[in-house]
Amino acid sequence: MRDFTQIALKKDTCAHYPYIQFLHGTGLNIKLFYLQWTTTAFNRILVRWGSSYVRFFNVWFSLGLYATLVLLPIAIILVLLATIQILFQDNVDNDHNVIIEPVLPGINLPATEFGYYSITLIFCSVVHEIGHALAAVKEDVHLVSVGVTVLFVIPVAYVNISSEKLSSLNAWRTLRILCAGVWHNLVVAAAAYSLYLIAPHVFSLMFYVGNGVHVNNVDSHSPLTGPKGLHSGDLITKINDCIIRDEASWTECLLQARHQKPGFCVNTDLVHSLDESVPIKQLPNGAYDCCGPTKSDWLCFEYVDNNDGILELPPHMCLPARKIIETFSQFCNINKQMCPSNLHCIYPLLPNATTLLKIKRVQKTDVIYIGHPMDVLNTVYISPFIPKHFFTSTTLPDTTMKLLRYVILFSLGFALVNVIPCIYMDGQHITNSLAQIVFSERVQSRHTISLISTIISLCGTVLLFFHCIYTIWTRLLK
Repeated sequence: MRDFTQIALKKDTCAHYPYIQFLHGTGLNIKLFYLQWTTTAFNRILVRWGSSYVRFFNVWFSLGLYATLVLLPIAIILVLLATIQILFQDNVDNDHNVIIEPVLPGINLPATEFGYYSITLIFCSVVHEIGHALAAVKEDVHLVSVGVTVLFVIPVAYVNISSEKLSSLNAWRTLRILCAGVWHNLVVAAAAYSLYLIAPHVFSLMFYVGNGVHVNNVDSHSPLTGPKGLHSGDLITKINDCIIRDEASWTECLLQARHQKPGFCVNTDLVHSLDESVPIKQLPNGAYDCCGPTKSDWLCFEYVDNNDGILELPPHMCLPARKIIETFSQFCNINKQMCPSNLHCIYPLLPNATTLLKIKRVQKTDVIYIGHPMDVLNTVYISPFIPKHFFTSTTLPDTTMKLLRYVILFSLGFALVNVIPCIYMDGQHITNSLAQIVFSERVQSRHTISLISTIISLCGTVLLFFHCIYTIWTRLLK
């Protein structure tokens, strides 16, 4: 479908000529939701690079060939295992159990970080295509042009090489060219991961690292806004009894709180002095209430004890939540009560989707939150870098680490998608070349060999398409 502007200006009017000349002169091709730019300006420099270091590139792209052939079965096994997991396991919704998941901007990547993954996407695709271009020059295949395509808002680089010359090469030389893009993505991912490990040590000269997390911002719609909530500049070191050292432990502590509701070790005298319970009843949201409608800041607690002796507390009690959390001795697990002999374990009766969090801040009072831990994870923006000396902003380390994460993610994604047999991807042509090598002595007809590789590529395409649809479906339902 062509763009309306292009249709209008290409009609036989006086206005069409400058527009067409502009498109031809710049190499632009504009259509609806589609922009393509093609140029030969970089051909000479790519040919010079590929021709100058022949011995190095011979070893380099041979390594790329072997690395890609090792990755190919691994990628296929991962996709098959992920498919089996989706079809036959009940706990696939748990993010920790996901083997592989397509990365879809706006679905499982935040739309607010569009700039990050747009830059990363074009960078990774350029690196990928440079691999193909240099390998083609090394194998004496004519380089036609290079360019960039923007589909909707997603930018992707590409390279055009002579298909006639490529088809005249033997299968192994063709594979060197086809595997070069995947190889470059693997190298970039490894380099970015190394920098990701080194960067915190570099930034530790300007920031405290591993001592907690720094709150950069709290979303205006977050349940933790307000005078008793979190604020920019807060330093968080604990959630309940889970110690927070960095961004990973912050996420882990919130996920742990989602599945393990905390209990509190309290003494008998405190409970008896504060308890104002009424007969317990179940509410429509699944929670239990033993406090009545007038005590909004109080919670209904249940007494759990692994002793079979005389109960020293009532089964249910109405207690002020903040008072209990400020005065309790230690946390206890509902299943394994670990309170000292003179204390007893109680835990709040809350709906299944909610829990109680005690968020410990440095030099500030603790924040008490009752709700879903994922609301905290999604609306509180933190940094693992705590400013020291005269540094007050964490923008530099946060931006650097986020870009490195996206480079690792997209580079591995490019490598995985392009090695799996899939139509319109490198994997389709890699599979075809491998089929020519494997079946050339057993099957006389090249048409039959092409049919076998096409069937394999169709199967891979169906699996990848299934994973994309499943990801969109499940993420939209969450």
